[in-house]
Amino acid sequence: MKLTSKPADGNPGFVEVRKFLHAGQQSYPRTLDLEADPAEELRITLQPGTMVGEALRKVLARYGQRGGVGRMCGGTARRLHYHRIENTPDKNRPYDYGPPHVLEGAITFVTGAITVGQNPEGKVLLHCHSGFIDGDGAIHGGHLLLDTVEVGDDPLIIRLCLFSRGAFVVNSDEETHFSLLHPTPMES
Repeated sequence: MKLTSKPADGNPGFVEVRKFLHAGQQSYPRTLDLEADPAEELRITLQPGTMVGEALRKVLARYGQRGGVGRMCGGTARRLHYHRIENTPDKNRPYDYGPPHVLEGAITFVTGAITVGQNPEGKVLLHCHSGFIDGDGAIHGGHLLLDTVEVGDDPLIIRLCLFSRGAFVVNSDEETHFSLLHPTPMES
């Protein structure tokens, strides 16, 4: 599905809306939420020059295996890599992350949603979708690879909420043919 519209001011422009139809069989029921009280709230300030993924893993190591969600609340980067979803010629997986886009220079974060998950062996996975502005004022966004992000001249502020008895564990998804983070109960 594609929608286009003309702004009210008459200037040419359009809005594109794409509907993703995956090739796999829809699987139900899906776990949509999991209550996991209590939780711990963290505010993390990463200083200029810090590699974000490495620093977050060091913080998370103090709290044991658990899941969490978080937000990038402000700050800058000097360098980062991100991916965007692209169409593929593969009928079984018609959408996939394209090649990495690399940005360097003055990058300002607008927002970012972080999921703290783990693979089936318990290794920490950091998943982030973010929006940011480069030094020329162009807006970018997509799947941010936190291990490639170097904090810029302004500290990066991250808020995390870590769950005590729940995690997001990677499992394959029959519908999308992606490995997705699924809410999973855990012992505290």
